[in-house]
Amino acid sequence: MTTLNAIFRPFIQPHRYKIAKGGRGSGKSWAIARLLVEIARRGTYRFLCAREFQASMADSVIQLIADTIQREGYLKEFEIQKAYIRHLATDSLFMFYGIKNNVTKIKSLEGIDIAWVEEAEAVTKESWDILIPTIRKPGSEIWVSFNPKNILDDTYQRFVVNPLDDICLLTVHYTDNPHFPEVLRLEMEECKCKDYDLYLHIWEGEPVADSDLAIIKPLWIAAAVDAHMTLGFDAVGEKRLGFDVADEGEDCNALCFVQGSVVLDLDEWHRGDVIASSNRVNRYAIERGITCIIYDSIGVGAGVKAHLKRIAAINVKGFNAGEAVKDPDALYMPGKTNKDMFANIKAQAWWAVRERFYKTWRCIEAKKQDPKAALLYPTDELISLSTTNIKRLEYLKAELSRPRVDYDNNGHVKVESKKDMKKEAFPHRIWRMRSLWLLRRQIAPWIHGHCWGERLKCHENAMPAIRRKIMPSGNTPWMVTKT
Repeated sequence: MTTLNAIFRPFIQPHRYKIAKGGRGSGKSWAIARLLVEIARRGTYRFLCAREFQASMADSVIQLIADTIQREGYLKEFEIQKAYIRHLATDSLFMFYGIKNNVTKIKSLEGIDIAWVEEAEAVTKESWDILIPTIRKPGSEIWVSFNPKNILDDTYQRFVVNPLDDICLLTVHYTDNPHFPEVLRLEMEECKCKDYDLYLHIWEGEPVADSDLAIIKPLWIAAAVDAHMTLGFDAVGEKRLGFDVADEGEDCNALCFVQGSVVLDLDEWHRGDVIASSNRVNRYAIERGITCIIYDSIGVGAGVKAHLKRIAAINVKGFNAGEAVKDPDALYMPGKTNKDMFANIKAQAWWAVRERFYKTWRCIEAKKQDPKAALLYPTDELISLSTTNIKRLEYLKAELSRPRVDYDNNGHVKVESKKDMKKEAFPHRIWRMRSLWLLRRQIAPWIHGHCWGERLKCHENAMPAIRRKIMPSGNTPWMVTKT
């Protein structure tokens, strides 16, 4: 009998949803199969082993369950048939179906105790909406195992970015697998050397962005998590607060607290009109000694301005994403001014944020190569996402990587509109939370504060040397050219 990997012990406790995500070679499927077999031996249960598509039983996990039974020495206890597996003493039953091609059968299933969805990265919203209501027996559970594929996949959004109630979410990698085979280790090492981004996706389970046109790459965002601790700088300087008031419907009010280059807190709430929410933000600012509140001045933001001007003793500034670019005649890069590069201040601000994430990533990579190396950039040009108070870090990381680059009719860079983004995928989840627009509208203004113009300029003296260090061609990723 083998020993269960300790990282999966939380699955022993009751939860409606039990999720295991991670990269290749982590042993997720083996551990879950082992747990289910042991449960089947201890009582009468009905197990549904499902996946999005199952053209034949060869596509199912029936062989994995059978192999687990054999490996643990339980062959005499089970009846293993082509379409099902049954425990002879407890009468526990394993059934195997594809959701997409067995909709009617899935809907008619009764008395399922545990549904295990394998390779769940491929399961669509429509399939989840069919399956979840079917697993309705009191105390029933839904187990999910998957290797994250795309940030926008419904499985990732549903269980990681915006997790449901009563969930046990495990992230496991090959490093957590005590039985990680040598043949996979060699494959992993080769992948890591040849294509590190691909390695992160396949072996570390990092989801990919929606498109190569993503303004901020997930890899850069991941590098910024607690970067101030890794790179050795503190949250010092001006304390700023971004505030985005809800428009209507399911929107949330949201705030974002930053000191210097460190994002210290994010918060959101549903209830409260403009007055109540503005009072809440003002109290938050006073308690933390914040010196500047920057609010979204579009739409209902006009009411925020009026009320905060009456009650706030600190500096209050509005941010209108549709305004013209800041410092239009200043050089963004040699031969191109800000007004030549950007369609509006929103795009200009997002590119400054993009640069911060990119520079932070470069510093982290350099630190890995030489822990004693000096920082490539000043700390006031970096960004760090502190995990101390940011509770929904996965949500933050996913949403930061969603905006995509677009262009106006004159070839100026702009950010894909909210309307266009809604059309792409999954508006039922992604657009439910107002914090999306806190991150997109409010990160930009507070990140610059009073030094905006200087930080948008190309540092002509320093940049050539830096470019030679990080990109032999001299091109940097924020030099986007329309093709």
